[in-house]
Amino acid sequence: MAEISPPETRPGHEPSRVDARRIAWFSAGLAALIAASALAAFALLGGFRPPRPPIGQLPPPAGAPMLQSAPAGDLQAYRQSKESLLHGYRWIDRKAGLVQIPIERAMQLTAERNAARAASEAPR
Repeated sequence: MAEISPPETRPGHEPSRVDARRIAWFSAGLAALIAASALAAFALLGGFRPPRPPIGQLPPPAGAPMLQSAPAGDLQAYRQSKESLLHGYRWIDRKAGLVQIPIERAMQLTAERNAARAASEAPR
């Protein structure tokens, strides 16, 4: 078989001359492309102003904000409802037998169940 030898190269270096005209033309072309793209986007999006709806479809002017007549009473009622959820008994689903119990009682039952489970699983 015949071996292919690489082309002969002479030791040397690349020329240090930089073609500034090519770089300048490339930069000018790139700047023109960016400017044309920005102008096209500006024209397609309608400029800086958002489009106005037709006069018949203008939204009604906003009125004054609605304020609570008695914020202290509303806050107290809210807190009482949350307290009754935390500390009261009630049915969630009678058919399924689901009830809501006070949080303290639920924590006590959970601790007792975990203690019983730990005692049954402990090595003897």
